[in-house]
Amino acid sequence: MKKIIIASLPSDNRLEKRLYPVDGNATIQVDVPVYFAVNSAMANNLQKDDEVKVILVGTTRVDDCVQENAKKFMDELQEFNKVGASIRPAVITRPFDESKTNFHELYEALLDQLEDDAELYVDVTFGPKTPVLLIFSVLQFAEKFFHCSIGNIVYSKVIFKKGTSEVIPGTEMIYDITPLYMLNSITNTIECSSSEKAVKAVKALFED
Repeated sequence: MKKIIIASLPSDNRLEKRLYPVDGNATIQVDVPVYFAVNSAMANNLQKDDEVKVILVGTTRVDDCVQENAKKFMDELQEFNKVGASIRPAVITRPFDESKTNFHELYEALLDQLEDDAELYVDVTFGPKTPVLLIFSVLQFAEKFFHCSIGNIVYSKVIFKKGTSEVIPGTEMIYDITPLYMLNSITNTIECSSSEKAVKAVKALFED
């Protein structure tokens, strides 16, 4: 099966492996420390006949550590690749700015990496947060025009002690935010005769 991973890379050298519990989806949890949340998700989702493309998005800032962190990502993913799936990387670098031109180029670069009938896995933990909106748009494009499906969209969280780089114990967590992405699809497909009925219909989805 074709699988595509999209992950933003940190640009500094403070990346550390941490042991993360998972909120809400035990199938993507592993009992060893990881650098990247999506590799935890992939650990139990790799099959021998999988063809996995890894799209890593980083910046071109001077003295950044994108290449070093890309290697950490790939090494970690290969550690979980016990079944011998085919894995190939594609690193996309972009200027560290929020210009319209930069976003257009990143969007096009991501679209160029899509493949038909692939299952998509996304990690939005690191990097600037504005590209997350762009990545969500790419996912919608992939679902509609490349007939792709969504595997997991994840991010990892820690809380640091104020003014330090020391993590507060017990604050580590991986969140599977795939349902949040799916809310957008619900909004696009729901049909109601009034806004009041639409709100009630969405609220009904969250009832136990």
